[in-house]
Amino acid sequence: AAEVATKHARLATSALHGVLAVNKPPGISSAGLLDYLKRNIGLDSSCFPFSEHFAREQKLRAPGTKLKRPHSMSQLRVGHGGTLDVEASGVLLIGINRGCKHLDKFLKGGKTYLANNCLGVTTDSRDAEGHILNLSNTKHVTHEMLDGVLPRFVGSIQQTPPVFSAIKMGGKRLYEYARKGQSAPEEIKARTVLVDQITVTHFENPGHETSGRRVALPRGVSEYFAQGRY
Repeated sequence: AAEVATKHARLATSALHGVLAVNKPPGISSAGLLDYLKRNIGLDSSCFPFSEHFAREQKLRAPGTKLKRPHSMSQLRVGHGGTLDVEASGVLLIGINRGCKHLDKFLKGGKTYLANNCLGVTTDSRDAEGHILNLSNTKHVTHEMLDGVLPRFVGSIQQTPPVFSAIKMGGKRLYEYARKGQSAPEEIKARTVLVDQITVTHFENPGHETSGRRVALPRGVSEYFAQGRY
């Protein structure tokens, strides 16, 4: 009976079309979340617990593990508009069946990010997931200094993606080379990025200064001061 109910539920999903706004939690990749939705949309009591899927995804991303998910029998067509980093949380647009054709319409607008950055720390992945390569003294950095340099990173600027990214090169994602300790097969070219506004809402230098609420910084600001960031 359970198998029949599951079969009927999967047949019903073929009639589902649309775009969903899903709040992706930190700790799972965009592809991992998409895999869960593809397997479980339309199911009820037979739905696989997200906590178990989340734990499996983390095991698949462990160092030395080749990312390989079990084959899905679902005929549901799903896709996501844009990609969020594994440790990032936020809205991920999910297209279902014919809804996948409309995802591009939502990617043409602007985006807003809230970031918490640590100055003086250099990692190989340029984020909090990587191995620390260098620690620098940042006691001299003040909120006023940040406000003074932020205009340099506003407008049309050039940014070079890190090797730990999902950009394809030579038929593979760049992070696949990075995880094996290999260099990219060719130079990673800088890309044009349009930044409308950057605001420091919170700044804290322990023992020296604390102001505002939270921090939103682009790549490069802390390197300007302390040769390191994540």
